[in-house]
Amino acid sequence: MMNRARGSMAAACAIAATIASAQPAWPANALSFPTTTFAILNPVTSAVIGRSIYRVVSTNDGGILHGESHYDDGSSDFETSFLKSEGVGALPKLVEFDHTFYQADGSIIVRAHLIVNSGAATCIDNTGGQKNTQSSTLSIPDGTWAGASVVLPIQDFLRAGDATSAVLLHVFSCAPGPRIFSVSLQVDPGNAVWAAYGAETTRVEVRPDFGWLNLIISTFVPKLYARFDPNDGYAFVGDESTRYYKGPRIMLVKKRDDSSVGARPAK
Repeated sequence: MMNRARGSMAAACAIAATIASAQPAWPANALSFPTTTFAILNPVTSAVIGRSIYRVVSTNDGGILHGESHYDDGSSDFETSFLKSEGVGALPKLVEFDHTFYQADGSIIVRAHLIVNSGAATCIDNTGGQKNTQSSTLSIPDGTWAGASVVLPIQDFLRAGDATSAVLLHVFSCAPGPRIFSVSLQVDPGNAVWAAYGAETTRVEVRPDFGWLNLIISTFVPKLYARFDPNDGYAFVGDESTRYYKGPRIMLVKKRDDSSVGARPAK
């Protein structure tokens, strides 16, 4: 159960840079915003170990979120989320999701894929010398998110200004097989400067919700956080998570125009 919890939290916190520029309440033009780059850091040493680039391509009925990350060791990962617009003032719906992680030689490490309407889900896990593919047909609750798209309901929650209300989201994750998890949010009582970003942020803890078992499991579940800029419409500015289920921990940090976040140290 602890491993499943880690998988859920990793999925919820693996949040993309592109959504950071979206305006409140998801207006019609929110899918039209520029490419955004993040630095990928080692959370222990703060050394830069790669870059992430996210963008959204508009479509007739919504948009396609594309993300790619490239690491200094040659590995990479690519994420695609198809989003359908539900009209002005409403959050879009996730239609299809894919996130694939590659070794430097191009072989797949991990892949997560979900088609929301049919519930068809596939998880590939080639870590630890194993080759494991699991496919399932899941029952998908309304408002299910995956990967980067989970930023949208979190931003909506923050912009509503009621941090005391309970929020429970549904998140697809491979942990290691296909699963839908309930995820709860907890906002820190006050904002604070995040050193990696160089400015004030709002920190949101994202954790799987196991109901009455939370008191037992919470001691063993690593705490993962997403960060938003309260002075920039609660734009997403970074997070700390595992790269994939049972993978290495990473930190994603948006570069500010007036900072050196993501700059590589001089040799």
